[in-house]
Amino acid sequence: MYEDMKKIILESPSGKGEDWISKRKGLEWSYEYKERPAQDKTLEKIGLRRIEDRDKFVKGFKEIAKSRAMINFMESCTHCGICLDKCHMFISTADVNNSPVGRAEISRKMYKKGNSLSASDVDLNKIYAYYYQCTECRRCSVFCPQGIDQSEITRNVREIMTEMGIMPDYLASTMAQVVKTGNNLGLTPSGIKSVVEFIEDEMNEETGKDIKIPVDKPKADILMIPSSADLYVNIDTLKGYAKVLDTLKKDWTISTHTTEAADFGLFASERYLKDFGDRVVEEALSRGSKLVIWGECGHGWRTANNYVRFKLAEYGIELIHIHQYTLNAMRRGDLRFDKNANDDLYTYHDPCNYARGGNLVNEPRELLKAVVRETVEAQYAKEKTFCCGAGAGLLADEATWNEFRAWAGWPALYYSWKTGAENMVSPCAIDKAQFPFLIDYHKVKMHNSGLMDLVGKALEI
Repeated sequence: MYEDMKKIILESPSGKGEDWISKRKGLEWSYEYKERPAQDKTLEKIGLRRIEDRDKFVKGFKEIAKSRAMINFMESCTHCGICLDKCHMFISTADVNNSPVGRAEISRKMYKKGNSLSASDVDLNKIYAYYYQCTECRRCSVFCPQGIDQSEITRNVREIMTEMGIMPDYLASTMAQVVKTGNNLGLTPSGIKSVVEFIEDEMNEETGKDIKIPVDKPKADILMIPSSADLYVNIDTLKGYAKVLDTLKKDWTISTHTTEAADFGLFASERYLKDFGDRVVEEALSRGSKLVIWGECGHGWRTANNYVRFKLAEYGIELIHIHQYTLNAMRRGDLRFDKNANDDLYTYHDPCNYARGGNLVNEPRELLKAVVRETVEAQYAKEKTFCCGAGAGLLADEATWNEFRAWAGWPALYYSWKTGAENMVSPCAIDKAQFPFLIDYHKVKMHNSGLMDLVGKALEI
């Protein structure tokens, strides 16, 4: 694929490919692109403050270097280079440090120092730049002959950086909103209820049915966890949830305290990941829920499937993804769909954390084929899917950063575009924010939506 890398950039209908390639300044240059660092005013809201102390980093690195996984990743790389052109960041930048092997080498040089590692061996600016350009997508691990997972190396390094308060403002600000309101967008209970009333009115106009979205029911069998973006920009996704649960006549609710399927703790440190996940467990317990249904969010499902699920199980509460729940109902014959409602060609884009962290690959496809006329697969799909380029907290809307993420996400959009479909389905909150931006930037004739959007349109009510 090496020969295709430049070709992919130049094929952007935007005509901006030549200009982007001209900005490459040798093999190490993309560190110039950084998300704005968080300041103490924001960090204090999540219990942190910025400490640019290289000795503190050294202490933290020596600790993570003791883990079995880190030792394996550091010792087993043969520098074969197979991962280079598998990484969307390397395809878009051709910066060797912005590749799995290059990024890992920054850590490996420190690791090889062993106990002699000192502050003079640590370049915090370089570490910040390159470790906050990794989207933790795990694609490299699929192709690596040794199974090295750069995402886990990145998470280990970010664990140290987080405790030092060295992290992007976008990531810290989003986490601060969760601490304050229980959701990424900072939506208040009154705001959520107002939006829900608006959506209910729209569904009534569209269907002639009085479909309700229960909010803060004191007791409910099912706790539905949407992304906060489903109440802001992706309301057709929320309509899909509501129509399915209403048709099935279920006792359900959403909560204004945990209106967030995402978990940005995954991009910061283990303790925040668990803190945010535990909020859902506590909310399910307080409402006496027997089942938690997770909404469309890639990385959120990864944390739910691998952490929240087991915490819920301690209390006898089950967890399921909305796609699995809807598909099961369809298989039982409890839901019926009219494909004519989505009478076109669609291509499914696998969110990274469904395909490489959430064991959710085949169910969305089966559901999609039940609600649209025709589907087509991209060249790289399922576990080989490309990242949208904005995962792991890289979705900041900042002038210089926007150009960077526009090219970081281009390989994913490129291969969907090449299918010939004009409809791209990507059931992930970050995807649904990133792909419309990419589509506009690259001037590609495509439309992006979630899967539950199409389920809601095709459902026979």
